[in-house]
Amino acid sequence: MKCDAASSLLFVNGELLSAPDAKLFDRIGGDSVYEVIKLLRGIPLFFEDHMDRLRRSIALLGIKIDISNRRVRTEISCLMEKTGCRNINVKLVWYPAVEKSIFLTYFIQQDIPAREAYQQGVHTILFNGERKNPHVKAIKTSFRERATTSRDASGAYEALLVDSNGHISEGTRSNIFYLIDNQLCTPPSGSVLLGVTRQHVMSICREIGIKIRQRKLHREDLNLLEGAFITGTTIDVLPIGSIEHVKIASASHPTIESIAQAFDRHVAEIVEKNTRNIRRPI
Repeated sequence: MKCDAASSLLFVNGELLSAPDAKLFDRIGGDSVYEVIKLLRGIPLFFEDHMDRLRRSIALLGIKIDISNRRVRTEISCLMEKTGCRNINVKLVWYPAVEKSIFLTYFIQQDIPAREAYQQGVHTILFNGERKNPHVKAIKTSFRERATTSRDASGAYEALLVDSNGHISEGTRSNIFYLIDNQLCTPPSGSVLLGVTRQHVMSICREIGIKIRQRKLHREDLNLLEGAFITGTTIDVLPIGSIEHVKIASASHPTIESIAQAFDRHVAEIVEKNTRNIRRPI
């Protein structure tokens, strides 16, 4: 695993290190499980959801870990205090080493799309491949490395994975929603990584009265799309402007605009509520 730490400070198995072993990240294998949490004004967004998914991913490997939410929160707070960073991403990595498992907590930079991406939508490509175990958020798989290489070589923001039957399941780092026949759809939960942002978007849609159908999208049906967007920890709700050669007016679609605005309000409310709780005297 390449070192993607934004600073030299990181926690390794509960110990804060300012100058970790240079070979530490080299020892982290592709079977590691990880989570990325967005820090906004010092608030770790959807923290409990991310921790729950981390434990589920590890449990699906037949292993149980004893790492409390309080411990991880304390480590994040310490990193914020030491670095002064309050708007950044936190990465949690668990590696099942033979002798002793390794658990890392550290900051990585946010790869935030430019404002124009939300105003115009991003370009995406299709890539033939699928996760063997979609519910485990693992560091690397061989097909994901190839998909990322193809994505970067084409200048696309995301590569959408296509299974052996021609159905689009998800992105290499995102979930997908799409509008077809005036219906908002997303691929079935059983076939995709259960994204935390995806979960909150689905909840928000229920609250504002937008029904979601879990339906597979075939690559031959791209011309039928009325709009589409991807979701993820860093990108939130990001419109898709094109999939391969198919142009989609997603950024101006009223349904997608409503969802993006509702999601922004949802995040703002969470940040404000947690900020008040921090300031509240004991």
